[in-house]
Amino acid sequence: MPESTPPTLANKLLFLEHLAQRIEAMERGHNTLHPVAYRLYTRRLREALAGVPERLLARRLSHRSSAVSEAAANRFFSTHGRLPGIGSHAARDRADDLIQRLRRR
Repeated sequence: MPESTPPTLANKLLFLEHLAQRIEAMERGHNTLHPVAYRLYTRRLREALAGVPERLLARRLSHRSSAVSEAAANRFFSTHGRLPGIGSHAARDRADDLIQRLRRR
């Protein structure tokens, strides 16, 4: 049985989907790319992601929208200091080791 999404969160998800569609239409050349509008949409998308659980984003929007997926990955990185996914801890450890070796030189 699918779980119910509260109306305010459902509205927010619709807004996120709308912003993602506008961003992706510009990126794919379906709409004229207006730099100011593009920056505005991406900023609104980033801000609208606040408070939306990562699992809900992954389940409802990330697989359908590269804009949402990218914004969610950036938010995850800002929060956790690593990229999401399998092997991210190992990648972070290798990057930290490399940075330490470079600083010692």
